[in-house]
Amino acid sequence: MSDTYYPIEVRVNMERHRLLPYVTAGLRYILVFAAAAAVCLVILVLSAMIPARCLYDNMLSSAGKLCENEVFFDLSDDIPASRIDRYADSILLNIAYHFDGSDPLRSVMLSEYYFSDHQNENKNLLDAVRDGLPANKEYLRYWHGSAAVVRAAHCFTDIRGMYIIGAAALVLLNGALLYVLIKHRLYAGAAGTVCALAAAGIWYVPLSLEYIWVFLIVPVISLISVRLTLSGSTDMLGVLFMISGIVTNYLDFLTAETVTLTIPLLLTVYTMRTGAAAGAKREALTVLRLCCAWGAGYAGMWLLKWLLAAAVLGEDIMPYVIGHISERTAGGIASNQIGIFSSFARNLGCLFPFGYTGAGVFAGIALILAAAYICFVYRRKGIRPSDILIYAVIGAVPLFRYAVLLNHSYIHCFFTYRALAGTTLAVYLTISGITVFGRDKHEPRKRKKT
Repeated sequence: MSDTYYPIEVRVNMERHRLLPYVTAGLRYILVFAAAAAVCLVILVLSAMIPARCLYDNMLSSAGKLCENEVFFDLSDDIPASRIDRYADSILLNIAYHFDGSDPLRSVMLSEYYFSDHQNENKNLLDAVRDGLPANKEYLRYWHGSAAVVRAAHCFTDIRGMYIIGAAALVLLNGALLYVLIKHRLYAGAAGTVCALAAAGIWYVPLSLEYIWVFLIVPVISLISVRLTLSGSTDMLGVLFMISGIVTNYLDFLTAETVTLTIPLLLTVYTMRTGAAAGAKREALTVLRLCCAWGAGYAGMWLLKWLLAAAVLGEDIMPYVIGHISERTAGGIASNQIGIFSSFARNLGCLFPFGYTGAGVFAGIALILAAAYICFVYRRKGIRPSDILIYAVIGAVPLFRYAVLLNHSYIHCFFTYRALAGTTLAVYLTISGITVFGRDKHEPRKRKKT
Protein backbone atom coordinates (compact mmCIF):
# COMPACT_ATOMS: atom_id res chain seq x y z
CA MET A 1 0.00 0.00 0.00
CA SER A 2 1.28 3.49 -0.87
CA ASP A 3 2.17 5.85 1.98
CA THR A 4 -0.43 8.32 0.66
CA TYR A 5 -3.21 6.08 1.95
CA TYR A 6 -2.10 6.59 5.56
CA PRO A 7 -3.29 9.56 7.66
CA ILE A 8 -0.96 12.55 7.73
CA GLU A 9 0.09 11.88 11.35
CA VAL A 10 1.07 8.31 10.50
CA ARG A 11 3.01 9.43 7.41
CA VAL A 12 4.95 11.98 9.47
CA ASN A 13 5.90 9.32 12.01
CA MET A 14 6.95 6.95 9.23
CA GLU A 15 9.17 9.64 7.72
CA ARG A 16 10.76 10.28 11.09
CA HIS A 17 11.53 6.59 11.47
CA ARG A 18 13.15 6.58 8.01
CA LEU A 19 15.33 9.56 8.87
CA LEU A 20 16.24 8.38 12.36
CA PRO A 21 19.15 6.11 11.30
CA TYR A 22 20.68 8.93 9.26
CA VAL A 23 20.31 11.42 12.10
CA THR A 24 21.82 8.94 14.54
CA ALA A 25 24.74 8.25 12.20
CA GLY A 26 25.33 11.98 11.71
CA LEU A 27 25.37 12.61 15.45
CA ARG A 28 27.78 9.72 15.92
CA TYR A 29 30.21 11.21 13.40
CA ILE A 30 29.97 14.63 15.01
CA LEU A 31 30.64 13.18 18.46
CA VAL A 32 33.57 11.11 17.20
CA PHE A 33 35.10 14.13 15.49
CA ALA A 34 34.68 16.31 18.58
CA ALA A 35 36.14 13.66 20.88
CA ALA A 36 39.10 12.87 18.60
CA ALA A 37 39.90 16.54 18.03
CA ALA A 38 39.70 17.23 21.77
CA VAL A 39 42.12 14.37 22.48
CA CYS A 40 44.53 15.71 19.84
CA LEU A 41 44.43 19.20 21.33
CA VAL A 42 44.90 17.94 24.90
CA ILE A 43 47.94 15.89 23.84
CA LEU A 44 49.52 18.98 22.26
CA VAL A 45 48.84 21.12 25.32
CA LEU A 46 50.17 18.48 27.71
CA SER A 47 53.34 18.08 25.64
CA ALA A 48 53.94 21.84 25.86
CA MET A 49 53.88 21.56 29.65
CA ILE A 50 56.88 19.22 29.71
CA PRO A 51 59.77 21.28 31.14
CA ALA A 52 62.38 22.19 28.52
CA ARG A 53 65.16 20.98 30.83
CA CYS A 54 63.83 17.42 30.48
CA LEU A 55 64.60 17.37 26.76
CA TYR A 56 67.52 19.78 26.53
CA ASP A 57 70.34 17.19 26.38
CA ASN A 58 68.68 14.98 23.78
CA MET A 59 67.51 17.97 21.76
CA LEU A 60 71.09 19.33 21.69
CA SER A 61 72.30 15.91 20.58
CA SER A 62 69.64 15.82 17.84
CA ALA A 63 70.61 19.27 16.62
CA GLY A 64 74.25 18.20 16.36
CA LYS A 65 73.35 15.06 14.43
CA LEU A 66 71.15 16.99 12.01
CA CYS A 67 74.04 19.36 11.31
CA GLU A 68 76.13 16.43 10.07
CA ASN A 69 74.25 16.64 6.76
CA GLU A 70 72.74 19.30 4.55
CA VAL A 71 69.04 20.05 4.90
CA PHE A 72 68.45 18.02 1.71
CA PHE A 73 70.76 15.24 0.57
CA ASP A 74 70.58 12.13 -1.62
CA LEU A 75 71.60 8.81 -0.17
CA SER A 76 72.26 7.50 -3.68
CA ASP A 77 73.46 9.51 -6.65
CA ASP A 78 70.95 10.11 -9.46
CA ILE A 79 68.08 8.61 -7.44
CA PRO A 80 65.61 11.38 -6.53
CA ALA A 81 63.58 8.99 -4.38
CA SER A 82 66.57 8.69 -2.04
CA ARG A 83 66.43 12.37 -1.11
CA ILE A 84 66.19 12.83 2.66
CA ASP A 85 64.50 15.92 4.04
CA ARG A 86 66.16 17.18 7.22
CA TYR A 87 64.82 20.68 6.58
CA ALA A 88 61.35 19.68 7.80
CA ASP A 89 62.78 17.57 10.64
CA SER A 90 64.79 20.54 11.94
CA ILE A 91 61.74 22.80 11.87
CA LEU A 92 59.66 20.13 13.62
CA LEU A 93 62.21 19.79 16.42
CA ASN A 94 62.54 23.57 16.58
CA ILE A 95 58.77 23.94 17.05
CA ALA A 96 58.64 21.16 19.64
CA TYR A 97 61.49 22.68 21.62
CA HIS A 98 59.89 26.12 21.71
CA PHE A 99 56.51 25.06 23.06
CA ASP A 100 55.88 27.30 26.06
CA GLY A 101 54.49 25.67 29.20
CA SER A 102 53.54 29.03 30.73
CA ASP A 103 50.87 29.59 28.06
CA PRO A 104 50.56 26.17 26.40
CA LEU A 105 47.35 26.69 24.42
CA ARG A 106 48.56 29.86 22.74
CA SER A 107 51.97 28.28 22.19
CA VAL A 108 50.68 25.21 20.36
CA MET A 109 48.34 27.33 18.25
CA LEU A 110 51.21 29.59 17.13
CA SER A 111 53.75 26.77 16.67
CA GLU A 112 56.68 29.19 16.73
CA TYR A 113 60.33 28.41 16.11
CA TYR A 114 63.66 30.22 15.86
CA PHE A 115 64.56 31.32 12.34
CA SER A 116 67.50 33.14 10.81
CA ASP A 117 67.81 33.67 7.07
CA HIS A 118 71.62 33.69 6.99
CA GLN A 119 71.97 29.96 7.64
CA ASN A 120 70.03 26.73 7.12
CA GLU A 121 67.41 25.24 9.42
CA ASN A 122 69.80 22.66 10.90
CA LYS A 123 72.10 25.42 12.14
CA ASN A 124 69.12 27.47 13.34
CA LEU A 125 67.98 24.58 15.51
CA LEU A 126 71.47 24.09 16.95
CA ASP A 127 71.83 27.79 17.78
CA ALA A 128 68.35 27.95 19.28
CA VAL A 129 68.98 25.01 21.64
CA ARG A 130 72.62 25.73 22.49
CA ASP A 131 72.25 29.49 22.97
CA GLY A 132 68.67 29.59 24.25
CA LEU A 133 67.43 31.76 21.39
CA PRO A 134 63.71 32.58 21.50
CA ALA A 135 61.21 31.70 18.78
CA ASN A 136 60.60 34.44 16.23
CA LYS A 137 58.58 32.84 13.42
CA GLU A 138 55.13 31.23 13.48
CA TYR A 139 53.99 28.14 11.61
CA LEU A 140 50.36 28.04 12.64
CA ARG A 141 48.64 26.63 9.54
CA TYR A 142 49.40 23.02 10.57
CA TRP A 143 48.45 21.21 13.76
CA HIS A 144 52.04 19.94 14.18
CA GLY A 145 50.74 17.06 16.27
CA SER A 146 53.97 15.21 15.57
CA ALA A 147 55.75 17.90 17.60
CA ALA A 148 54.02 16.48 20.69
CA VAL A 149 55.54 13.06 19.90
CA VAL A 150 58.96 14.64 19.32
CA ARG A 151 58.86 16.61 22.57
CA ALA A 152 57.85 13.58 24.64
CA ALA A 153 60.35 11.27 22.91
CA HIS A 154 63.24 13.68 23.53
CA CYS A 155 62.83 13.13 27.25
CA PHE A 156 64.55 9.76 26.78
CA THR A 157 66.16 9.66 23.29
CA ASP A 158 67.44 11.84 20.45
CA ILE A 159 66.42 11.92 16.81
CA ARG A 160 68.59 8.94 15.89
CA GLY A 161 66.70 6.91 18.47
CA MET A 162 63.43 8.13 16.98
CA TYR A 163 64.54 6.99 13.53
CA ILE A 164 65.33 3.51 14.91
CA ILE A 165 62.04 3.29 16.81
CA GLY A 166 60.15 4.43 13.70
CA ALA A 167 61.85 1.77 11.55
CA ALA A 168 60.99 -0.95 14.07
CA ALA A 169 57.38 0.24 14.23
CA LEU A 170 57.11 0.17 10.43
CA VAL A 171 58.36 -3.41 10.29
CA LEU A 172 56.13 -4.63 13.12
CA LEU A 173 52.94 -2.90 11.96
CA ASN A 174 53.28 -3.90 8.32
CA GLY A 175 54.29 -7.40 9.39
CA ALA A 176 51.09 -7.65 11.43
CA LEU A 177 49.01 -6.46 8.46
CA LEU A 178 50.61 -8.95 6.07
CA TYR A 179 50.14 -11.75 8.61
CA VAL A 180 46.39 -11.09 8.85
CA LEU A 181 46.01 -10.84 5.07
CA ILE A 182 47.86 -14.11 4.49
CA LYS A 183 46.10 -15.84 7.38
CA HIS A 184 42.73 -15.10 5.77
CA ARG A 185 43.99 -16.11 2.34
CA LEU A 186 43.88 -12.57 0.99
CA TYR A 187 47.02 -13.24 -0.98
CA ALA A 188 46.56 -10.59 -3.67
CA GLY A 189 46.04 -7.98 -0.96
CA ALA A 190 49.25 -9.04 0.77
CA ALA A 191 51.31 -9.14 -2.43
CA GLY A 192 49.84 -5.85 -3.61
CA THR A 193 50.67 -4.19 -0.29
CA VAL A 194 54.29 -5.31 -0.58
CA CYS A 195 54.45 -3.92 -4.13
CA ALA A 196 52.88 -0.63 -2.99
CA LEU A 197 55.38 -0.20 -0.16
CA ALA A 198 58.27 -1.07 -2.47
CA ALA A 199 57.06 1.44 -5.07
CA ALA A 200 57.04 4.09 -2.33
CA GLY A 201 60.65 3.33 -1.39
CA ILE A 202 59.64 2.31 2.11
CA TRP A 203 63.30 1.66 2.99
CA TYR A 204 63.93 5.42 2.92
CA VAL A 205 60.89 6.39 4.98
CA PRO A 206 62.37 5.82 8.49
CA LEU A 207 65.25 8.18 7.72
CA SER A 208 63.08 11.29 7.98
CA LEU A 209 60.38 12.03 10.52
CA GLU A 210 58.52 14.00 7.87
CA TYR A 211 58.00 10.86 5.80
CA ILE A 212 57.07 8.35 8.45
CA TRP A 213 53.79 9.43 10.03
CA VAL A 214 51.41 8.44 7.22
CA PHE A 215 53.15 5.10 6.78
CA LEU A 216 52.60 4.33 10.44
CA ILE A 217 48.92 5.19 10.10
CA VAL A 218 48.37 3.06 6.97
CA PRO A 219 48.98 -0.42 8.45
CA VAL A 220 47.00 0.39 11.62
CA ILE A 221 43.91 1.58 9.72
CA SER A 222 44.27 -1.18 7.12
CA LEU A 223 44.54 -3.88 9.77
CA ILE A 224 41.46 -2.68 11.64
CA SER A 225 39.42 -2.15 8.46
CA VAL A 226 40.22 -5.64 7.14
CA ARG A 227 39.30 -7.23 10.48
CA LEU A 228 36.03 -5.28 10.65
CA THR A 229 35.15 -6.26 7.09
CA LEU A 230 35.92 -9.93 7.72
CA SER A 231 33.75 -9.91 10.84
CA GLY A 232 30.88 -8.13 9.06
CA SER A 233 31.11 -5.04 11.29
CA THR A 234 31.15 -2.64 8.34
CA ASP A 235 29.02 -0.05 10.15
CA MET A 236 32.12 1.01 12.10
CA LEU A 237 34.24 1.57 8.99
CA GLY A 238 32.99 5.13 8.55
CA VAL A 239 34.07 6.10 12.05
CA LEU A 240 37.43 4.41 11.50
CA PHE A 241 38.10 6.31 8.28
CA MET A 242 37.05 9.60 9.86
CA ILE A 243 39.57 9.01 12.65
CA SER A 244 42.16 8.18 9.98
CA GLY A 245 41.57 11.55 8.31
CA ILE A 246 41.77 13.35 11.65
CA VAL A 247 45.02 11.71 12.73
CA THR A 248 46.55 12.17 9.27
CA ASN A 249 45.92 15.90 9.35
CA TYR A 250 47.14 16.09 12.94
CA LEU A 251 50.48 14.34 12.34
CA ASP A 252 51.34 14.83 8.69
CA PHE A 253 53.33 17.65 7.11
CA LEU A 254 51.46 17.48 3.76
CA THR A 255 53.59 14.69 2.33
CA ALA A 256 51.69 11.68 0.95
CA GLU A 257 48.54 12.10 3.04
CA THR A 258 46.21 10.28 0.61
CA VAL A 259 47.81 6.88 1.29
CA THR A 260 45.94 6.76 4.60
CA LEU A 261 42.75 6.77 2.52
CA THR A 262 43.63 4.81 -0.61
CA ILE A 263 45.50 1.79 0.75
CA PRO A 264 43.06 0.94 3.59
CA LEU A 265 40.12 1.60 1.25
CA LEU A 266 41.50 -0.65 -1.48
CA LEU A 267 42.14 -3.46 1.00
CA THR A 268 38.62 -3.01 2.39
CA VAL A 269 37.02 -3.31 -1.06
CA TYR A 270 39.25 -6.26 -1.90
CA THR A 271 38.25 -8.00 1.34
CA MET A 272 34.57 -7.35 0.59
CA ARG A 273 35.00 -8.97 -2.82
CA THR A 274 36.17 -12.22 -1.23
CA GLY A 275 32.81 -12.64 0.51
CA ALA A 276 29.49 -13.95 -0.75
CA ALA A 277 27.76 -10.61 -0.19
CA ALA A 278 29.95 -8.67 -2.60
CA GLY A 279 28.20 -6.50 -5.17
CA ALA A 280 28.94 -3.48 -7.33
CA LYS A 281 26.33 -1.28 -5.64
CA ARG A 282 27.46 -2.23 -2.15
CA GLU A 283 31.11 -1.61 -3.05
CA ALA A 284 30.36 1.78 -4.64
CA LEU A 285 28.32 2.96 -1.66
CA THR A 286 31.03 1.80 0.73
CA VAL A 287 33.72 3.65 -1.21
CA LEU A 288 31.62 6.84 -1.29
CA ARG A 289 30.81 6.64 2.41
CA LEU A 290 34.38 6.01 3.51
CA CYS A 291 35.82 8.70 1.24
CA CYS A 292 33.34 11.21 2.67
CA ALA A 293 34.18 10.13 6.22
CA TRP A 294 37.94 10.43 5.67
CA GLY A 295 37.52 13.74 3.86
CA ALA A 296 35.32 15.15 6.62
CA GLY A 297 37.91 14.21 9.24
CA TYR A 298 40.83 15.57 7.22
CA ALA A 299 39.22 18.82 6.04
CA GLY A 300 37.46 19.32 9.36
CA MET A 301 40.77 19.32 11.22
CA TRP A 302 42.17 22.00 8.91
CA LEU A 303 39.14 24.21 9.52
CA LEU A 304 39.15 23.55 13.26
CA LYS A 305 42.83 24.49 13.57
CA TRP A 306 42.33 27.77 11.77
CA LEU A 307 39.22 28.65 13.78
CA LEU A 308 40.86 27.74 17.08
CA ALA A 309 44.01 29.68 16.22
CA ALA A 310 41.96 32.76 15.30
CA ALA A 311 39.96 32.51 18.54
CA VAL A 312 42.94 31.89 20.83
CA LEU A 313 45.21 34.46 19.19
CA GLY A 314 42.45 37.02 18.70
CA GLU A 315 43.46 37.85 15.14
CA ASP A 316 42.39 37.21 11.56
CA ILE A 317 44.69 34.48 10.28
CA MET A 318 42.90 33.79 6.99
CA PRO A 319 45.10 36.08 4.83
CA TYR A 320 48.12 34.09 6.10
CA VAL A 321 46.39 30.75 5.42
CA ILE A 322 45.05 31.76 1.99
CA GLY A 323 48.49 32.99 0.96
CA HIS A 324 50.08 29.63 1.73
CA ILE A 325 47.25 27.74 0.02
CA SER A 326 47.79 29.82 -3.11
CA GLU A 327 51.52 29.15 -2.96
CA ARG A 328 50.98 25.39 -2.97
CA THR A 329 48.36 25.36 -5.68
CA ALA A 330 49.65 27.89 -8.19
CA GLY A 331 52.37 30.08 -6.66
CA GLY A 332 56.14 29.94 -6.39
CA ILE A 333 56.98 28.64 -9.83
CA ALA A 334 54.82 30.31 -12.48
CA SER A 335 51.73 28.13 -12.76
CA ASN A 336 51.58 28.50 -16.54
CA GLN A 337 54.88 26.61 -16.72
CA ILE A 338 53.57 23.64 -14.75
CA GLY A 339 50.98 21.36 -16.25
CA ILE A 340 49.20 18.49 -14.54
CA PHE A 341 51.15 16.11 -16.77
CA SER A 342 54.47 17.66 -15.69
CA SER A 343 53.58 17.24 -12.01
CA PHE A 344 52.49 13.65 -12.56
CA ALA A 345 55.58 12.83 -14.62
CA ARG A 346 57.95 14.15 -11.95
CA ASN A 347 56.22 12.07 -9.27
CA LEU A 348 56.12 8.96 -11.43
CA GLY A 349 59.82 9.48 -12.12
CA CYS A 350 60.57 8.94 -8.43
CA LEU A 351 58.51 5.75 -8.15
CA PHE A 352 60.34 2.45 -7.82
CA PRO A 353 61.69 1.18 -10.16
CA PHE A 354 61.33 4.17 -12.54
CA GLY A 355 63.38 6.51 -10.36
CA TYR A 356 66.38 4.20 -10.14
CA THR A 357 68.55 5.26 -13.13
CA GLY A 358 68.17 3.97 -16.69
CA ALA A 359 67.98 0.34 -15.62
CA GLY A 360 65.04 1.23 -13.39
CA VAL A 361 63.18 2.88 -16.26
CA PHE A 362 63.78 -0.19 -18.42
CA ALA A 363 62.55 -2.48 -15.62
CA GLY A 364 59.46 -0.31 -15.12
CA ILE A 365 58.57 -0.41 -18.81
CA ALA A 366 59.13 -4.17 -18.84
CA LEU A 367 56.74 -4.56 -15.89
CA ILE A 368 54.06 -2.52 -17.65
CA LEU A 369 54.38 -4.61 -20.82
CA ALA A 370 54.29 -7.84 -18.82
CA ALA A 371 51.16 -6.70 -16.95
CA ALA A 372 49.45 -5.75 -20.23
CA TYR A 373 50.35 -9.15 -21.71
CA ILE A 374 48.99 -11.02 -18.69
CA CYS A 375 45.74 -9.03 -18.71
CA PHE A 376 45.23 -9.69 -22.43
CA VAL A 377 46.19 -13.36 -22.61
CA TYR A 378 45.01 -14.60 -19.22
CA ARG A 379 41.92 -12.47 -18.64
CA ARG A 380 39.02 -14.37 -17.18
CA LYS A 381 35.47 -14.45 -18.47
CA GLY A 382 32.61 -12.45 -17.04
CA ILE A 383 34.55 -9.37 -15.97
CA ARG A 384 32.21 -6.69 -14.64
CA PRO A 385 33.00 -3.03 -15.37
CA SER A 386 32.94 -2.44 -11.61
CA ASP A 387 35.83 -4.90 -11.21
CA ILE A 388 38.00 -2.28 -12.89
CA LEU A 389 36.13 0.96 -12.27
CA ILE A 390 36.14 1.02 -8.45
CA TYR A 391 39.84 0.24 -8.19
CA ALA A 392 40.54 2.81 -10.92
CA VAL A 393 38.64 5.57 -9.13
CA ILE A 394 40.47 4.95 -5.86
CA GLY A 395 43.81 4.64 -7.63
CA ALA A 396 43.24 8.02 -9.31
CA VAL A 397 43.01 9.89 -5.98
CA PRO A 398 46.76 10.81 -5.97
CA LEU A 399 46.40 12.24 -9.48
CA PHE A 400 43.63 14.50 -8.23
CA ARG A 401 45.91 15.51 -5.38
CA TYR A 402 48.70 16.39 -7.82
CA ALA A 403 46.27 18.43 -9.91
CA VAL A 404 44.99 20.43 -6.93
CA LEU A 405 48.32 20.95 -5.13
CA LEU A 406 50.07 21.50 -8.43
CA ASN A 407 53.05 23.56 -7.35
CA HIS A 408 53.61 21.64 -4.12
CA SER A 409 53.53 18.27 -5.92
CA TYR A 410 55.90 19.52 -8.61
CA ILE A 411 58.52 20.96 -6.28
CA HIS A 412 58.34 18.28 -3.58
CA CYS A 413 57.96 15.28 -5.87
CA PHE A 414 60.74 13.49 -3.97
CA PHE A 415 58.26 12.77 -1.17
CA THR A 416 54.79 13.44 -2.68
CA TYR A 417 55.43 10.59 -5.14
CA ARG A 418 54.74 8.15 -2.30
CA ALA A 419 51.04 8.89 -2.68
CA LEU A 420 51.28 6.67 -5.79
CA ALA A 421 51.61 3.67 -3.46
CA GLY A 422 47.81 3.65 -3.48
CA THR A 423 47.76 3.70 -7.28
CA THR A 424 50.25 0.82 -7.37
CA LEU A 425 48.04 -1.28 -5.09
CA ALA A 426 44.97 -0.44 -7.22
CA VAL A 427 46.76 -1.61 -10.39
CA TYR A 428 47.90 -4.84 -8.73
CA LEU A 429 44.42 -5.66 -7.39
CA THR A 430 42.89 -4.91 -10.81
CA ILE A 431 45.28 -7.28 -12.56
CA SER A 432 44.61 -9.95 -9.95
CA GLY A 433 40.86 -9.51 -10.24
CA ILE A 434 40.51 -9.64 -14.01
CA THR A 435 42.88 -12.52 -14.74
CA VAL A 436 42.53 -16.26 -14.22
CA PHE A 437 45.22 -16.04 -11.54
CA GLY A 438 42.72 -14.32 -9.24
CA ARG A 439 39.94 -16.38 -7.63
CA ASP A 440 36.34 -15.48 -8.47
CA LYS A 441 35.75 -12.70 -5.95
CA HIS A 442 32.07 -13.53 -5.59
CA GLU A 443 32.58 -17.16 -4.67
CA PRO A 444 32.80 -17.78 -0.92
CA ARG A 445 36.11 -19.17 0.21
CA LYS A 446 36.13 -22.87 0.88
CA ARG A 447 36.96 -23.52 4.48
CA LYS A 448 38.90 -26.53 5.66
CA LYS A 449 36.90 -29.24 7.33
CA THR A 450 37.60 -29.62 11.02
